[in-house]
Amino acid sequence: MALSDYQQFKAPLAHRICDKLELPEDICRNCGYMEIVSNTCALVDGCKGVLEYDDSTIKLNLGKKSVCFRGNSLTIKSLAMEQAMVEGFIVSVEFGN
Repeated sequence: MALSDYQQFKAPLAHRICDKLELPEDICRNCGYMEIVSNTCALVDGCKGVLEYDDSTIKLNLGKKSVCFRGNSLTIKSLAMEQAMVEGFIVSVEFGN
């Protein structure tokens, strides 16, 4: 959806670029993206680091937000290029600031 001239001027540059390229707004918000497969695997994009890590809790930094996985036998299978893969028996997912 195209913005009016005045709205385009006031909108941040990232939003204007996303609008012109017809990209989803999620990309402009600098927020994390997560996919969960059943209760055994979670892929998290936008991960800035690990805040807490043991076999029952994994808490990841997403910049202004965080996500915490609780469960059993949790591990970080991979952590590269702002992407983390959490595996194990995931019981709950909590979001925080």
